[in-house]
Amino acid sequence: MTVRHTAMNGNQHDDDAPVEAGGAACPDRGRDLLIAAYRTLGRSLNLDRTAAAAVRLALPELARVAVLVLAVDRQEARWWAAGQESAPAPKPDQDNTVAQADLPGWIQATLTDSGGARVRPIPPGRWALPDGAEHQGHGVIVRVTYSYQGRGALLLLRDPDQATFTEAGRSVAAEFGTAVNRAVTAAVLYREQAEVAETLRTALLPAPIPDVAGLELASVYRPAREALRIGGDIVHAEPRTEGGVFCVLGDVCGKGVEAAVAGNRLRQSLQVLRRINGQPLDMLNLLNAATFDPHSTEATQFATLIVGVVEALPHGGARLRLAAGGHPPPLVVRQTGTVDPVPIGGMMLGVEHPATFAEATIQLAPEEACVLYTDGVVDAEGGPYGEPFGLRRLVTLLGEYTGMPAALVTERIGQRTGDWLGRSDHDDIAALVIRATPAKRNHRRHDRPVVTDEFPKVRSGVHNHRS
Repeated sequence: MTVRHTAMNGNQHDDDAPVEAGGAACPDRGRDLLIAAYRTLGRSLNLDRTAAAAVRLALPELARVAVLVLAVDRQEARWWAAGQESAPAPKPDQDNTVAQADLPGWIQATLTDSGGARVRPIPPGRWALPDGAEHQGHGVIVRVTYSYQGRGALLLLRDPDQATFTEAGRSVAAEFGTAVNRAVTAAVLYREQAEVAETLRTALLPAPIPDVAGLELASVYRPAREALRIGGDIVHAEPRTEGGVFCVLGDVCGKGVEAAVAGNRLRQSLQVLRRINGQPLDMLNLLNAATFDPHSTEATQFATLIVGVVEALPHGGARLRLAAGGHPPPLVVRQTGTVDPVPIGGMMLGVEHPATFAEATIQLAPEEACVLYTDGVVDAEGGPYGEPFGLRRLVTLLGEYTGMPAALVTERIGQRTGDWLGRSDHDDIAALVIRATPAKRNHRRHDRPVVTDEFPKVRSGVHNHRS
């Protein structure tokens, strides 16, 4: 079967002659092939593209059919092939992973044999290919060793009427295999590093908000460096075995990976502390004592936090006990449409030890909500004049959605701040809405919210305490 092939270096070959014709080496074509291999195979760090390019490059100068097989682990392997219609190179979205036990026996033996010559002959015969097709002919096997202990093989098969590989041809095949080794190793290492980075990034992302009987919880989270998908804001909620939910909302100084790692440490520490002492004010004091470092010069040692315990009440409504350290005041959205800021106070975490933190108890009637947010929400600069989104706009927004589900409120916070920002740079943005489940499924809307201008010391249903 005759296959027309366009070499990756742009030269068109009308015949399928290998690098040696009639047993005589063709140095120019061998050199051109190797130049094209080193130039082309280094262009991509995508394993599929690199492997597919490698088997295509081998045609027709080295073989009529080229197959690259890489052992993924002890059980599985991946393969790429080019050279005949029955063995096309897999498409990028095609699954080319197979169990090693399902590979043809001679290919299995090739993968397990790590000794001997690097380039070995394939005697004339009928050879099964990974896709189930067969090729009649002869060729060579080039051992591929990638990454650390990765094993693989490049199979170069010719037709019966083509010349066998001479010493010069085997030398070209070996050098071509070296180029494949390097390119595959780079692609595999890049993939492994990307997988590690994604695993670590996933661990730093906020956990899903749980469903809790008698309560609605929802969050919005938008990191400053959106491509990373992680940032220094902490949004966390988890059910308590005794009922209700434990929640944290915080803001670590700084942005990006360093702030995300620092925030994750604080979140994990609080998850442990709550099992030792479930009192929010005590948890903040213990956390500050454990993390305070007077010699540190890192900005990420500082953070503002709200730590809380929320309980659904038997006859409707909810009770929140919140401890704060330097965080913006929670906003309570009442049934009437009034939005009450609740200034708790307290010192920023990491400033000094011992530190002073504060606590407040908030009572919510059915359909009322408490909104925790980071300063990235109110400090988001944008709009027509590049001014901050501000507390008043946030309060107005919450009043407009009085009585609405928590998920809708957080969606609108994200949408409004996003529209306000446009394409401007911004700090990490996070908010957590805690809403008491409605006694009856009827939502009330108020056209104009009632906005309080001053922060009262004590409001109805709110009691403040200090450590």
